[in-house]
Amino acid sequence: MDSLKDVKLSLDDSTGVAIIRLDRPAKRNAFSQNTIHELVSALSHLDALDSVRAVILAGNPDGPFCAGMDINELSQLDTLAAHERSFLKDLTDAFAQFTKPIIAAVIGLALGGGFELALAADIIYAADDALFGLPEVKIGTIPGAGGTQRLARALGKHKAMELILTGDSISASELAQYGLVNKVFPRQEVESESIKLAQRLATKSAPVLKFGKKAVLTAENTHLEAGMSLEKSLYYSTFDLGDFREGQAAFLEKRSPRFNLG
Repeated sequence: MDSLKDVKLSLDDSTGVAIIRLDRPAKRNAFSQNTIHELVSALSHLDALDSVRAVILAGNPDGPFCAGMDINELSQLDTLAAHERSFLKDLTDAFAQFTKPIIAAVIGLALGGGFELALAADIIYAADDALFGLPEVKIGTIPGAGGTQRLARALGKHKAMELILTGDSISASELAQYGLVNKVFPRQEVESESIKLAQRLATKSAPVLKFGKKAVLTAENTHLEAGMSLEKSLYYSTFDLGDFREGQAAFLEKRSPRFNLG
């Protein structure tokens, strides 16, 4: 496939395992529109390769996993532009349509869209000091890539409401107690354990893995599509709020936001 700038792709034909690695360390792996394009392209490419039977999604080996959407780009959007572009829909669709197992190997921070990327994976292995969160409320918006829907289904309404309305972070260990994170390891073991699991999965029948994944996702997706559509509509609506502009400006200017409290 074409040369990639924000994503590194590695394939091991002997094991059938591929690794998609976010690679914007200067931005803490916050993703841009180009990153989204490269992720979508990488997923499409890997799904079409018979030699690839399991995929690992990772950040930098020492972290972070992903700090979310690049605020410099997000701040350029308004509601009309978001609707016209169907912003983030290509990304969420790419994960929804991917037929092979995806393991998110989370080291360090997984915030905002980074947490949503992990939630879009099929299995999450995380470092014992990893932190997850959906802090969008702090910059005047809400999650827009499945975070509200998947977190409510995984944690229940009340815990999801607390995390989304406060923007607070939550540890990998606590998420493991809810069953959202599958296993927690010392950070130096996360990728090696993810590779071991991917290699195990790659020895299974590829068609059966696809059927198994589809069956499990059917339970999640029965009403998820409608929820995702509503979430995106509400997310886009925040782009025309004064508080959205203020939140972005405050972040970029490294100050506390002055939101409308009325």
